[in-house]
Amino acid sequence: MPKRVRDLTTIQLTTETRDRLYRLKFRKTYDEFLSELCDVFEASGQDDQK
Repeated sequence: MPKRVRDLTTIQLTTETRDRLYRLKFRKTYDEFLSELCDVFEASGQDDQK
């Protein structure tokens, strides 16, 4: 079965932020966790306050 190619990028985080994310993402990939976080943020309407 061919390997799935994914379009990936990197982000710069402080060690402190990376460690906090690690504790929060329990049993998820960073991509899954951050995608869910974005969904929650967008649903909250917070991005409309810019």
